[in-house]
Amino acid sequence: MARKPPQRPKTRVRRAHEVVDEALRAAGDRAVAAGGTRQAAHAEAAGKLGISTSLLYKWREPAADGSGQPNPLERAAQLMAATDDPRIIEWLCQRAGGRFAPESPEREPDLGRAANGLVREFGLLIADVVQAAEDREVDAAESRRLRTRWDELRRRAEAFVRTCEEGGYSRGE
Repeated sequence: MARKPPQRPKTRVRRAHEVVDEALRAAGDRAVAAGGTRQAAHAEAAGKLGISTSLLYKWREPAADGSGQPNPLERAAQLMAATDDPRIIEWLCQRAGGRFAPESPEREPDLGRAANGLVREFGLLIADVVQAAEDREVDAAESRRLRTRWDELRRRAEAFVRTCEEGGYSRGE
């Protein structure tokens, strides 16, 4: 019997209300584990935001089904789209302790070249780290160079993994 070609999985972007729902569930779970209640945790979160708990709960629903008001995640996405400026998401990522690294627009169609290029770039970054640390001090210029190199590597790695997820390196067997 002939084998079916594998399904190409798509990377699903969760909807904003799902993320809000998951965050509120996690906050409630933490409160219960600490001896409190979910409702108290949600009331505390609403109070910190200066909104009612009912609005907080409506943000857990799709905007079309809920209050008709997009939740803050949807609004941030709308602001980013309206300004066409990634600094908005970069700021949010930095507030969360991370960095935003969009994938590189260039995708290498050949798996061997893509994998080798990624390993080579990682090796060059390691060499830069070693060179910067040789004198037991990393100055501002070296830090900027390392950040630039690291961000570029993360973009290329994201493009590589995304291509893998989309079946771009699959033989379709």
